[in-house]
Amino acid sequence: MEALLNKVQEAGYDITTVAGDDAIEMWSEIRVKVATEPHEQALCYVISSEHQLSLHRLSQSITELNQALRLLTNAGPNHAERSDLVLMTKSTLSERYLTSGDYSRALQEFISITQYAIEHGDIDTYASAILGMGKLCESFGDANRALRYYQKIDHVDHALSSRSLRLHYKLHKLSCYVALNKLTAAREILKECEELSILVSDKLLTGQIMLYQSQLYRQQGRQTDALRILANIPYAVGNIRSNWFACKSRIEQARCLIPDRPALANYLLDNAKRRLQHHSKPELKIQLYRAYSEIYAEQGLFKESLFYEKLGFETESNLISQIPIAELGANQLRRLARFDLQLKLILSEMENRELKETTESQKHAVAQLQQDVFTDPLTKLKNRRWMESCLKDLLIHETEFAFLVVDIDHFKSINDELSHLAGDKAIVNVSAQILQLFNQATHHCVRFGGEEFLVIIEKVDLDQALSQAEELRNNIEQFDWREVLGSRRLTVSIGVTLHRLGENTQRTFYRADKALYRAKANGRNQVCSE
Repeated sequence: MEALLNKVQEAGYDITTVAGDDAIEMWSEIRVKVATEPHEQALCYVISSEHQLSLHRLSQSITELNQALRLLTNAGPNHAERSDLVLMTKSTLSERYLTSGDYSRALQEFISITQYAIEHGDIDTYASAILGMGKLCESFGDANRALRYYQKIDHVDHALSSRSLRLHYKLHKLSCYVALNKLTAAREILKECEELSILVSDKLLTGQIMLYQSQLYRQQGRQTDALRILANIPYAVGNIRSNWFACKSRIEQARCLIPDRPALANYLLDNAKRRLQHHSKPELKIQLYRAYSEIYAEQGLFKESLFYEKLGFETESNLISQIPIAELGANQLRRLARFDLQLKLILSEMENRELKETTESQKHAVAQLQQDVFTDPLTKLKNRRWMESCLKDLLIHETEFAFLVVDIDHFKSINDELSHLAGDKAIVNVSAQILQLFNQATHHCVRFGGEEFLVIIEKVDLDQALSQAEELRNNIEQFDWREVLGSRRLTVSIGVTLHRLGENTQRTFYRADKALYRAKANGRNQVCSE
């Protein structure tokens, strides 16, 4: 991508000033006159397809993605950049097919993606394709079968690099548990979603979590609590421009109001119906018709209730006829099971790669540690590059250690309200507190990124690590912040875990991250262990 953009700039094109049809025309010209390699020409098609979608030309967008794939397929030997582009294009194409209602082609892309992702060791893309298959099962109304697909992702959960992807698949598991009325399992995974959403910061996903919470309350007969959650959604997530989410929220509100206020419930459904007139999601229309049927049945208007029941049945039958559910049966699940051994090998290779890279880079470690490349310029703490070398050394010598993941609470508001300069000063002072407490040879302090820090403590048990984390949290809370932040106070949340012998550091950090989610979810300014 970077090489192509450099060529585009050298050729005198300014891609930042155009949009819509002008952008499509420009990228077509770039493909012919500037792009010399097949993967560059394919990338032009991919970018153009996004502009086609912005103009609501779904079929043209799909056509250009297929043209990109043909170029990539006919290109020469595989290389990393081409493989990444193939996976990205296939993933985008599968989502376009879903949007267009072409479920058979979407499934074929998902199947192709799983094979390709396994061949190239791309765990995130593999999980994304499995998620797509599960979503097809959910659209069919088969929550049990969808769960079997989502459970395939459970095996690689710790290796997913995208928190957003992890939250997406957990939300779909939650949807299945709600549909199957498995309330205990639903409540457990709802808590995981709430914790993870704090770090993902996606307003639409936050809204979905609240929507599922309201559904759980309604299923327990707690309509008042369900309505309270629904009423708080606009304040919690802001102005989300998502038509389907707005419709889904209104349908859920109507369901809660059916027993006591059917007229208001009917008004909300009429509002959702108007929004859905030009919407292509049949799943939402089915929910709408069923809710109408419930309202009329509650009022004793059985003719009208039967009309909407029939309308929902016809919509559902039409949807089911389009979904290749037979191809998502036992044979497909067995095919995915055959990948289990390859997945284990990929995860094992990821772990072995850490050790091999350590051995190869050991000769240069001392020289590199003396250079500024291992030091964060703002805080003078070690940076992530140095941390990777340190962790590999600990793994080689099988040294026991604890992870402390430290995150400044509400840091964005400090930057927004007091300026980024104040934010930098806050980071520097937190770093000084960390260095003051963790100043021994067995302590390693790292600025992990932004307002997040990592402390590695060698040869401690969990109680000792928790005690030291609590001391750090208290020191920061008690620090005199007036000179830096005025009347504001500053606190941190800390997640703590111990490295387990034989596991890779990615899994250890994943567990520490989960502990941090919990500390944030429980109110911040506290220490939690996984």
